[in-house]
Amino acid sequence: MNALNIAIAAEFELCEKLTEFLAQSVLDIGRVSVVEIVPFNEEQGVRFNQRAVEQISPDEADWSKFDYLLFAGNAGHAPHMANAAEAGCVVIDMKGVSAAISGVPVVVPSVNDGDLTELWARNIVAMPDPQVSQLVLSMARFIEENRLNHVLVTSLLPASYTDGETVGRLAGQTARLLNGIPLDENEQRLAFDVFPKSAGNLTVQFQKIFPALNVTFHSIQTPVFYGMAQKVTALSDYELETSQLLNQWQHNDFIQVEERVITPVLNGETESDEETVKLHLGNLSAVENGIEFWSVADEQRFNLAFLTVKLLEKIARQLH
Repeated sequence: MNALNIAIAAEFELCEKLTEFLAQSVLDIGRVSVVEIVPFNEEQGVRFNQRAVEQISPDEADWSKFDYLLFAGNAGHAPHMANAAEAGCVVIDMKGVSAAISGVPVVVPSVNDGDLTELWARNIVAMPDPQVSQLVLSMARFIEENRLNHVLVTSLLPASYTDGETVGRLAGQTARLLNGIPLDENEQRLAFDVFPKSAGNLTVQFQKIFPALNVTFHSIQTPVFYGMAQKVTALSDYELETSQLLNQWQHNDFIQVEERVITPVLNGETESDEETVKLHLGNLSAVENGIEFWSVADEQRFNLAFLTVKLLEKIARQLH
């Protein structure tokens, strides 16, 4: 197998996390390039295996020279993804921008890898939004083995879920308010406040994996810098066994079962010096004809970077 040429189209912070996991991968990677769909600052540069990574603009990209594109853009950047796919580059759409398109499989690594056979229709595979992938990983086997009526999810979104600029805005607002400096009248307040966000097409993405199950997503923006938390309730017509779900968690290499209450901040402190990341699950309990639990992950490092590289490894093994 020839060494792979990989393009990354993402903001700077996520590019750094992706190259971190690519460096740990079993893949033979010859070259990594960054396509700046979000322009970097002058001092921002990405390194892979201790070498500077080439940074090019989307208009300069010759997609035919790349084997894979790891794409983390928004709908406005979608033409670049389409151009890459048409040039023969296999695209991993990391945020589910293309998930609603017919012929594009939506895959969460280790859950529905068999759907990758549909990849070749468009040369694009979508990972779902981190809110969806976090839920799917926590419940996939349980959903398959139990007849559920409805799943309700409340996602507490950090600033990093939106982008690095929002992290900077949260930091700036926090500093200003602590120093008694009021915010501009029309400025969206992030610091010390919460507000609802649209769930978008999350249900569509989820039902591409589990089409028969009703799910409701509630998304809340919180004044947290990094790390997404979810409160999940699953309901049925009959009593559900918490021991069954706990056993499934304990045998999943992507999951860490927590005895204490894990939070995004505690998770960030715990994983800051570690090479591996996990989906942290706990507070599992029974409710009337159902179960509920608490879920925390670094949505940048785990749900996006780590899972993307795992999906890349699975596709590469099939192709080469």
